[in-house]
Amino acid sequence: MDEFKKRGVQVLGVSIDDAESHINWRNTAINEGGIGPVNYPLLCDEDRSMTNAFDLLHEESTFSLRGTFIIDKEGVVQSQTVNNLGLGRDMDELLRMIDAVQFLETAGQVCPAGWAPGKPGMTPDAEGVASYLADNADSL
Repeated sequence: MDEFKKRGVQVLGVSIDDAESHINWRNTAINEGGIGPVNYPLLCDEDRSMTNAFDLLHEESTFSLRGTFIIDKEGVVQSQTVNNLGLGRDMDELLRMIDAVQFLETAGQVCPAGWAPGKPGMTPDAEGVASYLADNADSL
């Protein structure tokens, strides 16, 4: 959570389980099968309105897929990743994508494939792409 706070990012968890389940998960230590205390709000989506709005309802309609969404200051979804139940999420990649969104907002340059903080961005026009490719050809 410290890394998200450093970036000024608000984190929300959403689950289709009811509030009682959330309390039980939070009150159960991780080594006992719970999630333990978390440092972010965990919202209940019992009516599945958010799940449906983000198209996360599994085909069996009994549970939600794992979705991660980066929403910018204007409320625009800049990135979304949806994983099936067997695939975990990568917090390092999520932080990289948040850095990319913030770089785009502050530098006005786009983040090409493989971009990471400290690497150059690219001007989103034909000249900018050509210049970026020429300058970075050896690392692509």
